[in-house]
Amino acid sequence: MSQLTLSAGLVIGLTTLAALPVSAGTNSINVEPVEVITGVARAQLMIGVESWSGDNTYQIGNPVQWFDGTVDQGYFPFSELAFPLDIAMATARANVEFYDTWMFMASVKKNITDPSDQMIDKDWITDSNPNQLDVYSNSNITDFDGYEFDFSLKYKFLQGDNWSLNGGAGYLYQNWQYEASVVRQYSPSGMEGFDYVGDGSPAIRYTLEYNIPYLQVGGKVKLGKQFSLLSNISYSPWVDAENVDQHMLRYKVNKGNLDGYSWMFKVEGQFDFTENWFMTASYDYKKMKVDGTMAAEFASFYEYIYGVVPNHTVWEEIESEQHAWAVNVGYLF
Repeated sequence: MSQLTLSAGLVIGLTTLAALPVSAGTNSINVEPVEVITGVARAQLMIGVESWSGDNTYQIGNPVQWFDGTVDQGYFPFSELAFPLDIAMATARANVEFYDTWMFMASVKKNITDPSDQMIDKDWITDSNPNQLDVYSNSNITDFDGYEFDFSLKYKFLQGDNWSLNGGAGYLYQNWQYEASVVRQYSPSGMEGFDYVGDGSPAIRYTLEYNIPYLQVGGKVKLGKQFSLLSNISYSPWVDAENVDQHMLRYKVNKGNLDGYSWMFKVEGQFDFTENWFMTASYDYKKMKVDGTMAAEFASFYEYIYGVVPNHTVWEEIESEQHAWAVNVGYLF
């Protein structure tokens, strides 16, 4: 018998034997085929820092509805407060991709510096000349806290060899908290009674929260073996915002409940150092615009001055513009 015939017979015999079940009484083992599944999920973990610029600015104005039901009609705005966002944020993000089709993202950001720019407060209080700036003040930010959470789920609806397009939905939450002390207040139009130099004590506390469910479309293209470019654009017509402004020198609290829309855009480049380690650099732009009513509540001692507590509501608009440049280091599992 030739060596080739012997080898072929041995292979066939072993294959047949492995496929035959044998009873436990003979101390034999069933051999079952094992299915190995690859490519079910891939995960990226990233940490980094972001450099932010921009502001959270709100305006209030007419119509004003007073505690007794009377309504003042007039111009808008008669007051504006701009809170700066020149900060650095620490970031952590996780991306998980399932079956090369579904993509889940979760990120958290927290400020690691406070704004160095000042908060600017402007008032236009001359009815006959609404364009005349009557009161101006600048304030230092003495305490600040800001954080952001973002979650999204997307689906790749088109794919090529080196590119893909995706779409999905997400949820963004932001919380900004400021405390500021007046540096100087004066009247650019020359009105008396508005010249004031701050003593460093807190004059205003302001909190702004955004709840933003959004829709998103995006894509990815691989440019060579080690570099890829990602981009996405998001839109939300369901932005909900709440803000609280405590004017501590006037014993007044303003509370606003508003809704509106937002646009968000991001572009990110990724460079792969090895099969697992990589680095990203990105630019992120966000714009939120909301409006609604703000309730002004004065302390009860004003009743001894005016005979009543002059509580009222005003119309309010908030516009936030946020720019963030980021660098992250990540690991692919």
